[in-house]
Order: sequence, then C-alpha cells, then structure tokens
Amino acid sequence: MYCATCGKEIPDGSVFCLQCGHTVASASHKSSRSGMTALTIGVVVVMLGGALIVGVAVLAYLYNEQLKPDQEASQPTRRTVTNPIRQPERVSIVDKTFPVGAKQFVYYTIPLKPGITHVMGHFTAQGGSNDIEVLVLDQDGFTNFSNGHIAKTYYTSDGYVTTGTIDLNLHSGTYYVVFNNARAILTNKVVTAKIDAEF
Repeated sequence: MYCATCGKEIPDGSVFCLQCGHTVASASHKSSRSGMTALTIGVVVVMLGGALIVGVAVLAYLYNEQLKPDQEASQPTRRTVTNPIRQPERVSIVDKTFPVGAKQFVYYTIPLKPGITHVMGHFTAQGGSNDIEVLVLDQDGFTNFSNGHIAKTYYTSDGYVTTGTIDLNLHSGTYYVVFNNARAILTNKVVTAKIDAEF
C-alpha cells in the first residue's frame, strides 16, 4: 500500500503515512467497513433465513397438532362389544343300567344350582312285565314317599311303564329321581336310564 500524498510505501492497514503524516485510513477503512457491512448483512440474511425456516416448521407442527383432536373427534369411535353366549352346563344324574329289587326303589339326587335347572332324559325297564314307576320329588315329597305316604311329584310316569321320557324345569332345592318297583312281589327289574341336569 502506498501513501496517496507522498507516494511512499506504507504497511497495509496503516492509519497515517510514516513519511508525511498524512491520514491514509479513509480509503482502507471504507473498504474494510464496506466489507464488514457486506459480511454483517450476509450473516444477518443467513440468520433471518434460518429463523424463517425454523419458524415455518414450528408453525406447521403446531397447525398439525391443533388439527389432530378435530380429526380424531370427527372419526366415529369403534368399540367392540362382545356378549358371549353362555353355554349351558350339563351334569349327569344317572347314566347306567342297574337293578331294582322287588318291593324296593332306587333313587338318585338331582344336583341343582340357583335358578332354573332343566332336567331331561330317558329310561327303559326290563324283567317281569317290563315295567317300572318313575317319580321326581322334592325333599318333602321324597320323605313322604319313603314312609309310604302320598307325596307331591314334579314328574310321574303315571304308574308303571316300560319306557318313558323326563323333560321338566326345576327351581332351586333338593330333588330326587326315584325308580320304584314296589308293586312287584318277586320280580326284580333292570332299568337303563340316562338323565341329565342342564343349568
């Protein structure tokens, strides 16, 4: 760099000429100031551009978040409601072939749960006249029947029969299904019965 007044070479960035003392900083300062100004403007523009991008991204995010509840609210809520069909529980009262002696009876207890119980089944008698009397009694009826008294029945085969079907509903309590061979004097009967209780 050279002094504009005396033409002597002076170090770059000098404010005064060392030979003539003339101020030489005005030109360099102008250039450096204009350089600094351009740099500052560039930095500011970059910063503003970055801030603008970040601001747009934030606004877009907030806008989407604000729309979400409305979108979710506009969609119907789907609920799966299951009403399982209750399968009835079946318990065997008797499922076998057994003898009933002359002037005797055989009974089986009907297990019941609270509510209504469906009792169903079939029986067949063999021996002698191939007949048997079948009754369904509650606790009081069974006690009266056991002592030879008249008893209330929930099912009766209407006397002695060879075969029959039981199909009735019973409420809570204690019940008995009775196979009666009291009419026979000498002949034992063989009964095949399959009777179930369904809750």
